[in-house]
Amino acid sequence: MPLFGPPNVEKLKAKRDVKGLIKALGYQKDPAVRRAAADALGQIGDARAVEPLIAALKDESWGVRRTADEALGQIRDARAVEPLIAALKDPYADVRNAADGALGQIGPPAVEPLIAALGDADEGVRKAAAEALGQIGDARAVEPLIGALKGRDDRVRKAAARGLGQIGDARAVEPLIAALKDPYAGARKAAARALEALGWQSDRTATGAA
Repeated sequence: MPLFGPPNVEKLKAKRDVKGLIKALGYQKDPAVRRAAADALGQIGDARAVEPLIAALKDESWGVRRTADEALGQIRDARAVEPLIAALKDPYADVRNAADGALGQIGPPAVEPLIAALGDADEGVRKAAAEALGQIGDARAVEPLIGALKGRDDRVRKAAARGLGQIGDARAVEPLIAALKDPYAGARKAAARALEALGWQSDRTATGAA
């Protein structure tokens, strides 16, 4: 019978034992332990975890890589930007999606890579990129989001409309007015709310969002 079992991540988390959790992040026998450790480190938010979590972005388990993305987003340390940009090329869409979200939390250094992610092959990744760009609020994203507002995917158009409302740039007004006729109700409603955020008031808003 082995003397030592897997690390007890819940106990380590309760004690806020960052060193112990970092050690658990390297527990090679079980990816579930590594995933739980990454999640706990993100919730604790200690900067000591940044480099180990960056290393976990290369873990053999896509679930660990995804959770490491999310944890780095929670910590919001600029050291993670370049590794997260690299994660936008991960073969698993869930990992790329999480990298989008993490970069959105970190902020302006991630704008250009997130604009590029609007062209990802996966709809969920494109949606997450649009949401992240809205969260950052950088005007460089206005034209790319206007382009996404005319795309083929309902959820991406909705996220793009919402993002344009968050950025608040007047260039978005006319495209958002056009989006009030979008075939998808969610996109119409998002466009109406975005126009209200931009200070555009008209009966057409209510009519188009119905």
